[in-house]
Amino acid sequence: GYTDELLADRNKRMKKIGEEAAELVVACVDNNNFAVAEEAADLIYHILVAIRAAGVSLQDLEDILEGRVS
Repeated sequence: GYTDELLADRNKRMKKIGEEAAELVVACVDNNNFAVAEEAADLIYHILVAIRAAGVSLQDLEDILEGRVS
């Protein structure tokens, strides 16, 4: 499926993160709550695929975020 396609193609993964980040910025500037949620979900999905491909776990992210709160 689409996730496997992204995992197999680093350039496509990176391109999609950039596209989704830009779309999220536009949605935020437009103050469109539905679009913000939709684009944020798309960006988070593509980030999760990218970190999986890099061998980074959600636990790794959680550890870093917890350290920032303290």
